[in-house]
Amino acid sequence: PDLFGEGKEIIILEDRMVPENLPVNPFEGVSLTVRKSRIENEHIWDFVFGFRLIASEKSDYVLPAFSFFYLVRDLGEDVEDAEIRQVDGGGGIVRYVTTMTDTPTLDIRDTIELGNFSTQATMFNAIAWTIAPLPLFIWLFMLLRSVRRASSASKAQLNEADELKSLEDQIAIPPSIWQARKNLLRELKMLEAFQHSDNNDALRDLQRALVITGREYLQAELLESHIGDTPRDLQRHVNGLKDDLRKEALRTLVNRVVNYQDGLEHGSQHAINDQVAEAKELQQALMFLRPHVRLWMQFKKLFGA
Repeated sequence: PDLFGEGKEIIILEDRMVPENLPVNPFEGVSLTVRKSRIENEHIWDFVFGFRLIASEKSDYVLPAFSFFYLVRDLGEDVEDAEIRQVDGGGGIVRYVTTMTDTPTLDIRDTIELGNFSTQATMFNAIAWTIAPLPLFIWLFMLLRSVRRASSASKAQLNEADELKSLEDQIAIPPSIWQARKNLLRELKMLEAFQHSDNNDALRDLQRALVITGREYLQAELLESHIGDTPRDLQRHVNGLKDDLRKEALRTLVNRVVNYQDGLEHGSQHAINDQVAEAKELQQALMFLRPHVRLWMQFKKLFGA
């Protein structure tokens, strides 16, 4: 019945009516056809089952009865909450008679025609033989690519090495401590002989030369220093030394070099006030840094002279 007007509906559980699942031994369910129609307020479903019986003796066989299952649920209600109901179908008696035929081979079970798949087999064989060599080709391609990359990398490394060598060749070799002292003394003599005038550029050039030669001498004197150390870095190195005559002489020199660099950076024209006195002071500091003078001073200090 159509219960839609009452807010209900009937759901037939068709999955439970699959022929293969029916308990109709010794028969086999082989087919099911459902014909649906409607007459006024009733839905009519005709279930037409096909059964098969294979036996060696003729006899009367009983087709067991089986049930139809359905649900009656309210509209909007979950299917899981509805109660399962059933209606029993009647069984029947089948009189089975064996029959001999003239056909030498009677195919009574398997009626499926598998067909001819030679075309599909040929196609798949062609695809298989086409794809089979691909891993080898891919491996060869990757091998050639890696070789080319290695060759390119080696060329790049050679080019980089050549560039580094050219850059190293452009970097001037730091002078020895003897040459650095000689260069600094030469600039100090020029400072001692310098006369104040309105030519500020000449004074700035002299300060720049003193910064360069002073920094080179300090780097040669301080073995723990680095090539890229600035005068302020060298000043920190000197401040970390133990207190002695060498540290005082180095402090005098590095403080003046830092002062000259500050004057160049800030455009100060008063970094050097008395060039003669300043040249004498730095020359004296350099004298105390000579090895034989330091040895003599330590000897005098040892004997309390």
